[in-house]
Amino acid sequence: MLNFKSYILLIGLLAGICVHAHAQELLEKRITIRINNQPLDETLQKIGDLGGFSFSYSPDMIDIKGRVSVQANNQSIREILTELFKDKVTFKERRKYIILQKNNTATQEEEKPENFNLNGYIIDNKTGLKLANASIYESVTLASTVSNQYGYYKIRLPTSKQNIRLEVRKEDYIAKSIAIPSRQDTYLQITLTPDTLKPLSGIAPRHVSRVDSLHHKVAVPQYPVASNMPSASSALSAPVASKDYEKLKGTYQKVQTQFINAFASAKQAIHTRNIEDTLHRPFQASVLPFLGTNHQLSGNIINDYSVNLIAGYSLGVRKMEVGSILNVVRGNVTGFQLAGISNIVGNNVDGFQYANFLNLTLGNFNGFQGTNLINYTGRNFRGFQVAGAGNVVVEVLEGYQLAAGYNYAHTVRSGHQIAAVNFADSSATVPFGLFSFVRRNGYRRYEFSTDEFNYFSTSFKTGVDRFYNIFTLGFNALQPDKPLGSLGYGFGTGQNLGRGWMANADLTASVVFPKDDPLENIGYGLFRFSLGIEKKLGRGLAVFAGPSLNLLSGNQSGVINAEKTKWFDPIWLGETPNVSKKSYGWVGFQLGIRFCNRI
Repeated sequence: MLNFKSYILLIGLLAGICVHAHAQELLEKRITIRINNQPLDETLQKIGDLGGFSFSYSPDMIDIKGRVSVQANNQSIREILTELFKDKVTFKERRKYIILQKNNTATQEEEKPENFNLNGYIIDNKTGLKLANASIYESVTLASTVSNQYGYYKIRLPTSKQNIRLEVRKEDYIAKSIAIPSRQDTYLQITLTPDTLKPLSGIAPRHVSRVDSLHHKVAVPQYPVASNMPSASSALSAPVASKDYEKLKGTYQKVQTQFINAFASAKQAIHTRNIEDTLHRPFQASVLPFLGTNHQLSGNIINDYSVNLIAGYSLGVRKMEVGSILNVVRGNVTGFQLAGISNIVGNNVDGFQYANFLNLTLGNFNGFQGTNLINYTGRNFRGFQVAGAGNVVVEVLEGYQLAAGYNYAHTVRSGHQIAAVNFADSSATVPFGLFSFVRRNGYRRYEFSTDEFNYFSTSFKTGVDRFYNIFTLGFNALQPDKPLGSLGYGFGTGQNLGRGWMANADLTASVVFPKDDPLENIGYGLFRFSLGIEKKLGRGLAVFAGPSLNLLSGNQSGVINAEKTKWFDPIWLGETPNVSKKSYGWVGFQLGIRFCNRI
């Protein structure tokens, strides 16, 4: 329970917050006043009475008896004071007071200041409304600001620079470029015209044509819905579905928005939305995305060289970028990119990219991409992709994927996938791994068969016809003088002979389970090399048969009783098995049926 003192303290804090919030808005209060040839002190008194505040000033510094005239209709206090004093007086808020001070920089003609201020409002010239969140910047010094909720801006510029131009950008408004001839504090009101063509046609806003204007627009990459690249088979030439592109587009927008919100300041995020210009710098260094040599415009600048102590944020990199933790690039990277933890690129990479944990490129990649954990490329990949855990290529792979864990590519046109697990929608090459799955033009067989060792066997084969993985299970239904069953793995290759005929060569190794031995004592292994001829009876069904060469070896004797073999009578290699023999070799035979995929 709160005691009486706590209530008083809470009420006091709330009152202080309210007073502070109120004071912050004094200069934005709107009043209507008409005064003709009246003393300045009386005019200030009337303005204060209408605005609900008081002025604080020294009569020795301001000519309070000078006569002034004011005609204001629903204007802000800031605008009225600016018109009244003509930049000869500065003003700032303190609680319920507006403090007036003489502007010394305006009268110091002999000693020029190093900087001057531009301030004013950004206004919609159609409606007259003040525009919040407009970007105002100077492209040489990279000074920038954003208009506040009342449309007011203030930017500090150096007096030493020649040919200063103020760039003004606002989403859905036509860009404006303004020459600044004066090098002194100036009140500058700026109007912007809505770009009425953009929402109707979807075209980019028009820009003032200047040498240093942006000429590259960063947007969601527009890729053709259908791919015209040549392929090795018709299965690889199918167009990319429009729904896949829309999914990619949505992913791009979501990821880029999250990165902007996570790593950019509020002003940087506003500049990213407003500014479609591209600025260039030979070098930048940053500690954080909002703390570096490119200031708040880092997300709109392409750098030749970039060094980031903790995290960096830029529009692009032309030659090299190094970051101890994180590199975030909205556009393209060309050259060398190295990060201690992660590289994040919103469009294309052409060159070398390495990070200890994650490389995420949402566009195309051409070159080498390496990491200890995961590589992700959102479009096409050409080159070498090497990862400790996994590689992902959302569209076309023309190169090599090497990983200890897994590889994924939608379409493999050249090169190879090499990992424990490989997955592709279609592939023109051979994947190598413990498990490979090619959905559209791969090789898959669900097989049921019988042979001289197991009365019943089932196998699953997956990969491509030139190289596939085999998972096999055998069972003898508790028959006497037979092992309980076997569990094995292997590799195989197939050759299409035409007209529904195929030849297979398989090599498997299986663990054999005797009926009476506990699992921990299992010490039997069956190695089998088999040849088979397959004949399709339809698109999904085939029969097969063929000989096999077998070797069974274990740590105990008498596993096979040659006198009691049934079903197929094997051709024994070497001596006929006896109760003292531990290794057996024979030529056997198998036959069965297969359920096939439609390739």
